[in-house]
Amino acid sequence: MREEESVCREQGIHGERWRTIHDGYFADPVVAGPFVEAIARVVDISHPAAIADLGGGTGFVLGEILRRADLPGMRLVDLDVSPRQLSTGHDGRIEMVQGSASQFERRQIVSGEGRLQLIARSLLHYFGRQGIREVLRHIRLQLRSGEFFVHQSACFLHSVDAECLNLIYELIGTDKWYFTVGEMEEMLKDEGWKVCSVCPAPALHLSSPDLSERYALAPDQVEMIRARANGEYGQRPEVFTTSGRGFDAWLHYYIFVCRAL
Repeated sequence: MREEESVCREQGIHGERWRTIHDGYFADPVVAGPFVEAIARVVDISHPAAIADLGGGTGFVLGEILRRADLPGMRLVDLDVSPRQLSTGHDGRIEMVQGSASQFERRQIVSGEGRLQLIARSLLHYFGRQGIREVLRHIRLQLRSGEFFVHQSACFLHSVDAECLNLIYELIGTDKWYFTVGEMEEMLKDEGWKVCSVCPAPALHLSSPDLSERYALAPDQVEMIRARANGEYGQRPEVFTTSGRGFDAWLHYYIFVCRAL
């Protein structure tokens, strides 16, 4: 399943619903705080002419950056494949551009000698186990040496926790894939990045009712996922637990500050 197909499957929770699903995670200023702070620190040292949020959805993260600083003269671009997500953004200072992180080109965002900073939150797992290196390579090719890519990505400290979530998403019927922090660091280094820092971000709570809405799961599918994950991995607090006929899972997030070599 390609990125566009995966996003299309989730259209029902795009737009205004995106602000409230998963306990409002993706529209919570406190939850976004560590990521926005990491972006701001890089802005202060690199002085980019433009920032592009890859898979930026409703434009919330760029809006939070603007809420903290005016950034006069800086171009802010929200790049997303979902028209419904882009149509929800209302800040005229943010340019909404339909496109994919795997296909965009630098010249679409910044020209001449202007410096570019790229950011992304909860994006890379959409490209799956087979596609992640290709997209990391493509993103690297759009930056010049010394420019930064700051991303908050879902990954785990322990391989067994990543395996548990990968089983759940396989049973949901999506190609999304989650790595360990160490695996992510190695892939970034292999594709031409220096990983300057890695720090945790708030985990995302995934209730089975929210997942049922997001992926159109029937009750028997939820029960099957619950039984399989519990049978293979058991109760894993803050990773996977059962609840009645449903379950709860958590995506763990880490913020990677990467500089192009």
